[in-house]
Amino acid sequence: MERVFISKRFLITILCTVFFISLATLLSSLLPRQTWFMNNNDNVIVQPSSEPIMTSYTDSIANGDNYNNDIVPEKEDLVQVNTAPTQPDIWKPKRFDDPDMTIQKAIDRNVRKENRDKILLVAVANLGMSDYTLNWIESLKRTEQDEKFLVFAIDAELQNILVAAGHANHVVKIPEEWLHKKLSSGFAKWLDNDYTPITHAKTLVVERLLYMNITAWFSDVDIVFTQKGIYRYLLDKLNARGSVTQVLFTQETEQKIINSGFYVMRPTDLNKRILDDTIVIQDKQPEVTQQRAINRVLDEIDLSYHTSPIVLLDLPLFPHGRLFFERNVPTKYNMEPMIVHANYRVGDQKREALKNANLWYL
Repeated sequence: MERVFISKRFLITILCTVFFISLATLLSSLLPRQTWFMNNNDNVIVQPSSEPIMTSYTDSIANGDNYNNDIVPEKEDLVQVNTAPTQPDIWKPKRFDDPDMTIQKAIDRNVRKENRDKILLVAVANLGMSDYTLNWIESLKRTEQDEKFLVFAIDAELQNILVAAGHANHVVKIPEEWLHKKLSSGFAKWLDNDYTPITHAKTLVVERLLYMNITAWFSDVDIVFTQKGIYRYLLDKLNARGSVTQVLFTQETEQKIINSGFYVMRPTDLNKRILDDTIVIQDKQPEVTQQRAINRVLDEIDLSYHTSPIVLLDLPLFPHGRLFFERNVPTKYNMEPMIVHANYRVGDQKREALKNANLWYL
């Protein structure tokens, strides 16, 4: 009898154990699990996994774990844009006359045909940027991109300089009727009175190219190309999602602000509308830069990485001036950039920064 009692007690103990284990498992699946993370300073942060990890942008900077610490907006990014972009169902394409034969022949000489894309590497500059334009061209030569490119000169003086340097097949003067206002031939310092009209001219030229069914590969001339594989990389990036991708933009801040100094733009209605709205904004508000205007327009567009027609190029591979010259990105990661953009430098600071980085070739 005692043996039977012991067997029953043992069975009850086992059943109770199984019950409590099952109960504990059930509760643990219902309650938030505590996840532990170790940061670079070996501090422990406790955060329930059922809630978002609320690490602020400022905190990430303080911990030194974010190369992209442009937490203070630039002056140009603080300019209020009061002109709303056009709604897609209201916007209508423009109609332009065919370009004159000089421009058409220059485009035909320099365009790269890739399946359905006719790609033109293009820059817009004036006399004040002549040295930077020549340095840009030399960087194209060193990266084997100098066979096909076209500079749209704002003034005849720059055109003459490039012709004298042996680049007659790669330069045309912008027709006066393409521009909305007369532009200065001098060096336009960042954000001075001549700066925004010149950025406006870049948009006007690229818009015309889109209406000629050209895929515009645009580059500022204070950029230096550094890798021979850049064209193939951009082409593969452009075609990675078939026809979904319509434009590749470089970035100013990670996933926040695009940089309008380097991009590849297909001649789609979306891109024509983006540039049209950008032009309207700058016409109505001359103090707004091209970059600020484009970013305002992009605020209204689908930017989901699943479905967006807009693709952002990696910042470390396409760094702006602060990232490359001041924060040593991407070289501190043992990486080489595709380009280096000497923006955020005023006047001769651009030249000095490029010289110090052994990227001034003149």
